[in-house]
Amino acid sequence: MSDSTSEDLLPTFWNPGIGKYHQAVRFPVTTPTRYLSYSVALNLRLPGEDTGDCQGDVPFVTPIDNPSTLKPAGPGGWSDTTPSLGCQGVRDMAHVIQGLYIPPGCGPVWVANHYRAIADYVLVDTQGCWCAEFPRHVPVRTINRWLFAPEHVEHLVEEYLKPLRNQLTPEEKKLHDAWLPTVVFG
Repeated sequence: MSDSTSEDLLPTFWNPGIGKYHQAVRFPVTTPTRYLSYSVALNLRLPGEDTGDCQGDVPFVTPIDNPSTLKPAGPGGWSDTTPSLGCQGVRDMAHVIQGLYIPPGCGPVWVANHYRAIADYVLVDTQGCWCAEFPRHVPVRTINRWLFAPEHVEHLVEEYLKPLRNQLTPEEKKLHDAWLPTVVFG
């Protein structure tokens, strides 16, 4: 994926709470199939959601002298689960970040829900052949820090991780199938 240009970035919003030496990260223009995921998605919640990874502003702040741009998931991104999951679990969250990181009226900003963000991480690990012995992003203990109830883990496995198998190579399926039974609440 090529570096983003100013034409495909949303304007950033200066939030005095970020501090004098930092600014909001740059948000790329997103679609339901080219969306924000990973730690950014795990740190955004809708009212009533009780899953995720609460690190506050950490994923959304960058140094002024070396600003970074969020990398989307999807075709051309770090991972692409759209062949198996389509747009499942991707939602517009502009209303959550407007006035904090982007100006009001910008958007939509398509973001993975927590289950989809975990599935995106799993694909990165599986395609890197790490999943069976050396998980980098999604060992079960980490999933259990992001999902707080047995029904959350069951939903992840049934609705996201099992369908993910459909886009894997035979070697990746073998790794995924060996790892999947370890994904339990505990």
